[in-house]
This record gives sequence, C-alpha cells and structure tokens, in this order.
Amino acid sequence: MKIRLILFFILFFAMLWIAGFSIFSFIPKENSLQAIYPFVKMSYGRVCHQLPGKSFCVNGTSFLICARCTGIYVGSFVGFLFFLLVSRNYFSFNIKYVTAASLLFLADVFINNFLLTAYNKTGAFITGYLFSFFALNFIIFEVKRNNFFHSSQRDT
Repeated sequence: MKIRLILFFILFFAMLWIAGFSIFSFIPKENSLQAIYPFVKMSYGRVCHQLPGKSFCVNGTSFLICARCTGIYVGSFVGFLFFLLVSRNYFSFNIKYVTAASLLFLADVFINNFLLTAYNKTGAFITGYLFSFFALNFIIFEVKRNNFFHSSQRDT
C-alpha cells in the first residue's frame, strides 16, 4: 500500500510539472492564472535556459522550457506510465538501451550547439524523450531488481 501511494505521488507531481511549463500556452491571456506566470517562469528557469527560439510555441506563447527539456520531462512521464501499466512483467531494460539513447542525446547536443546554427526542436525533443524514457526505466528496473522496496532490517 505504501509503495502505491509513493507511485501515485510521483505520477501526480510529474503531471503538475508538465502542466506548469505548458499551461500558459493553452489558457487565454486574460486568465487569472497569468498573475503567477512570473513565479512559474522563474522556477523553471532553475532547470532550463528558457530561450524562446528553442521552445515549442502554441497559440503564440512559448513553453517555459526548451524543446529538449520538454522531451526529457514528457519522456520521463511516459516512461513512468509505461512502467506502471505495461512493463512490470514483460520487459527488462539493460544498460545498452540507456547507452544508445545517451549517445544520441549527446550527439544531438553537440551538433546543435557546436556544428549547426539552426536548432532542430523536433530532434532535441526526440533525443530528450528517448534518453529520459530509457534512463528512468533502467533506474526503476535496477531498483526493483535489487529489492530496494522490499529491504528488511537484520539484527546484528
């Protein structure tokens, strides 16, 4: 029961985090939520450079984080849902998937920041998504494999 409560809170806060960086693109400019926009923008500024040219734009308003960070957070959320709904008994993730996704991610960062002048939002989103999806599931499977949630205290 305690583990389900922890999983629920993780899922709930992940949904809040994703809603926080995207909601201002979907609500009208006259909405009362706009009053908290500077505070929300500042909180996401701690984890992302927030350059508008590197962010997805919906309804004329940019997300509060760049496309790569959007991919990282959405990939983590989807990866967590995948773990909860699908993968528990059917899949196992090994370090090869994480390594491949990490190499793609690093190559994309290097190419976009040092070799090309045009930023590719779609590529940044996809590489961020793949990296976080596989990294999160690998971490979860390692924690599960090592019986982290079922540890018992031994008397010494």
